Amino acid sequence: MDPKVIAHISDKMFYANGNKASLPLISAEVRNNPGIFPTPETMSKLFVLKVQEPKLDRVRTRAWTRVKSGK
Repeated sequence: MDPKVIAHISDKMFYANGNKASLPLISAEVRNNPGIFPTPETMSKLFVLKVQEPKLDRVRTRAWTRVKSGK
């Protein structure tokens, strides 16, 4: 992805992208928004969920469906 192109898209969509070279080209309004580009402090607290066994995933999906449907 060309940094100029993806920077323009980030500005229009108010959404981060994975192209570090585009960061200086993104408007300050978007670039400095911690809801779009989290601070280093926030980034240090983020984590990725581990992939679970299909059986556990089915149980979790069914439970969440019950919560959303009100049953």
